[in-house]
Amino acid sequence: MRPDPTNGDLDEAFVIEISEAQTPLRSYIWKLVGHRQDVDDILQKTNVIIWKKRMDWDPETTFLKWAYRIAYFQVKAHFRDNGRERSRLQFDDSLIDLLAKEEPHFSSSNELLDALDTCLGKMDGERRDLLIRRYEGDLSVEALAEKSGRSANGLSQMLRRSRSQLSDCIHRQLSMHT
Repeated sequence: MRPDPTNGDLDEAFVIEISEAQTPLRSYIWKLVGHRQDVDDILQKTNVIIWKKRMDWDPETTFLKWAYRIAYFQVKAHFRDNGRERSRLQFDDSLIDLLAKEEPHFSSSNELLDALDTCLGKMDGERRDLLIRRYEGDLSVEALAEKSGRSANGLSQMLRRSRSQLSDCIHRQLSMHT
């Protein structure tokens, strides 16, 4: 049974709400930024802001929607403060706004990571290695192109097709679990 915030149990109710919101918040942030290290940093900052603003939360409203809004502004601040060139995925503000309107449909970040692992395992080795080197390393497209003997434009096209293939596979994997 949940604590009744009208009986002075607001902090206890709040702790329960914020604890239950961690997985959906992580998923929501992941969708907006797409890089694990950034997700962890933004989630931590979001939790700090949520805690500081706990007296602003109305227990009669949906906690998660309120928390998503705070996370959204933390994502925007992250891109503003860190610059787009440091982020792994480069979304413009209109795309972030569009993505933020849609609540995550997967139940956990572990489910997403499992789907990612499965789909990477299904990919052609060269494409998989290229994606991993591009997004887990600090290599630019130009540096990867030089190392692989391809043109930067050709490599960009290959990365785009590979990301699209990976995204489609992940969506299929996640839909099998819902």
